[in-house]
Order: sequence, then structure tokens, then C-alpha cells
Amino acid sequence: MKYVIIGNGAAAIGAIEGIRSKDSEGEIVLISKENCISYSKPQLYKILNQNDIKTISYRNEEFYNKNNVSTLFGQVLKSIDFKNKLVLLQDDKINYDKLLIATGAKANIPIIKGFEGEIYSFTNLDEALKLKESLVTKDKIVILGGGLIGVKLSEYLQKIGKDVSLIVNSKGVLSSLGDEKISEILNNEIIEKGVKLFLSTKVIGAKKEGKKIEVKMDTSTVTCDAIVSCKGVKPEVSPFEKTELSINIGIKVDDHMRTNIKDVFAAGDVTEVYNKFEDKFCNIPILPNAFNGGYCAGINMAGGEYKLDTWYPMNSLKIFDVQMITMGLLKQSENDEVLSIYEKNKKVYRKLVIRNGKLIGAALLGDIDRAGILNNIIRSNIDVTSIKEDLLNSKINFYSIPRNLREVIVKSYTEGLNDSKL
Repeated sequence: MKYVIIGNGAAAIGAIEGIRSKDSEGEIVLISKENCISYSKPQLYKILNQNDIKTISYRNEEFYNKNNVSTLFGQVLKSIDFKNKLVLLQDDKINYDKLLIATGAKANIPIIKGFEGEIYSFTNLDEALKLKESLVTKDKIVILGGGLIGVKLSEYLQKIGKDVSLIVNSKGVLSSLGDEKISEILNNEIIEKGVKLFLSTKVIGAKKEGKKIEVKMDTSTVTCDAIVSCKGVKPEVSPFEKTELSINIGIKVDDHMRTNIKDVFAAGDVTEVYNKFEDKFCNIPILPNAFNGGYCAGINMAGGEYKLDTWYPMNSLKIFDVQMITMGLLKQSENDEVLSIYEKNKKVYRKLVIRNGKLIGAALLGDIDRAGILNNIIRSNIDVTSIKEDLLNSKINFYSIPRNLREVIVKSYTEGLNDSKL
């Protein structure tokens, strides 16, 4: 059996481990446009003041040798001939028996009226190194976008002494999480730490004069040395757009990570998976889902029978002095029950979203205790009516949960993926 994997992120790594859990002999060929080992994109900001990719590596060089993987780094994918099972590269073609598409996502780069200079992005190593090189001569940086990448990059640049302006279209950062209190807390934290934050603001134009750039907003103007776009990402589906592969925003996959084409699987940021909480297919570009999807695909490519049917967003990060973990759906509907606690002085916020007695979302800021229990309860789909107050107040531990509920949680966890692999 010959397995071909296109991509080298978390989904690809998960697929290798999934394949090898079922098939220790089959040939694995990994093709990547990047000329380096796999690295952790959530930690990409660290490369701005470090020189070695090993500090953010997701798996080391030995991983590929240990798993007997042939690597083709720095290769450009032209197209795929699904009928004849061929991957067509710039200067070569590779046949496959089973194929995994894990091409990830690429940056959304806006067009700014009147601006003909360079807009930096920050979604892969090459982009990060390019920005790093430019920062030697640039002190004032404008960042567009208040998502995870934009907020974390703003923090890091401020910490290394840059003058940072963060421009956000919405009323608060991380607004896509669907919780105004989280945005409010983080807005205040970011401003308190010295980042200039422009909320509910649109960039309407920019003009470069010498080495300086004047960014025009609908409310004011700001002068900077560089613009970095962190306006989100979109699935990298361009090589497959004129093929029979089923694509909406991303490649649509089922709960086995199968596409609509026989022997072709997809995983990671390039895909759309079914989110039962929102009752629709969604693109959820986060590392744990990418790895888990790849692992699931790898098992099934090797002849196993494995499915993932619980998909939802999960985030764990620290913004300046605020540690936070969010999971599931935080933007409640009219009939959902919401429980919350907010201690302003301690910068502590806890929120639970409950639908029909089931926990579907949780947010923990400042006090992140019991996050693992909450995540397993969401995944287990158990009724929390009798324990919801204890969950909110962080007074619960695994053994204080009623025995019948513990058994459901354990069963769900053992049937799921072991998160320690991440």
C-alpha cells in the first residue's frame, strides 16, 4: 500500500501516526511546499526573536525516519489526476493508493485603496521570517484584524519594544468566539499593556510617503512603518477548484475524513466538518482538530474503522496576563441557558452555555481550573442539570460527578483520541 500525504502540518503528522498504528510496512510519501520539518503555527510568533525552528517544531527530524516516511520538501503541487491516482508536481508525478489532502490554509490579504506597498502576513514560517527581517528597520507596526493571530502578534511585538496599533472592524478582539465579555476583558488588557487599539474601525485607504505609511481609517489616521494583515485564513483549495472534489469554502469530509472521491481523504484547515452544535458544515482551523482529523484519516486509510463526530472550536492561550480557555459554542441562542461569573478585580470570568440540559460551550478566563472536565462533558453529551452550579463555580472534580455520568465521560474519552498525542 502506498500512502501519499500532501502537507506537513498537524493533520499530516496525525495521519502518519494513524497509518502506522495500523500498518507498519506500507510506503508513506509526504509532499510539502515548505522546505522544513513540521512546526507549531500557534507558536509561530516566537520565531521573531529566535533563530532555530526547533524551538517551535511540532515533530523533530527523527520523527520521519522513525516512521519510515519519504519526505519531498519544497515541492509545488500543480494538480491531482484523481482518475489515474497521480499527484502532479512541478517537475515530477507521484502515484498513490490512498491520498490525504492536508494543504492547510492561506492568509487573507486585503486590498487597501491607494496603497501599493507590501502588506505582510503571518500564517507560515516564510511569512514570519520575512516580517522578522523587516522589523530590524521598522518600529511602528499596524496590525489588521483582532483574531487570535492578530492579538497574539500584537502582544509579542509590543513586548519586544515595537509601537503597535491594532485595527479591528468589530467592537472587540476575538469577537468570533461569540462572547462580548471576553472581548471586553481582553480589550482592556491590551490597552492597559500599551497597544493602541482601534475598535469598530475600518481602513479606507493608505498612502506611502518615503519610508512612512499613512493608514486612513474611517475615524482617524495613524502613521506606521509596516502593515501586517491578520484578517484570518481561508482553506488552500486552489489546486482542486476545477476538479470533481466536493468543495464549498473548504473540502467537505464525512466523519471518517473521507471526501466524495474514493481513496481520497482530507484533514485539517483545508476541510469543512459537520458541527452538530450549529447544525452545519464549518471550517474550524485549530491545531487539535487538525491533528485529530489527520489521525482519524490515517487509521481509515490503513483499513481501520474510525470516526469523529464531535467537532467544535477549542482555544487555549494567554494574552498578556490573562490566561483563557474556550470550547464549544459561546454565542447562545434564545432558548439556551447561560450561567456566568465575573470578578473584575481578579480578571476572572467563567461562562457555561447549556442547551436542553447539555453543556455545549464553556469559557474560562483567569481561573481555568477544571477545563479538562468541562471539555469531556461537552464531548460526552451528558445532562448536567444536577451539577451545573458546581461546574460554574469550579467546585467539581471527576469523582464528585455522579457515578452514572462518570461512566459516560470515561467511555467517551476512551473512544476518542488521546489528547496527550498533541
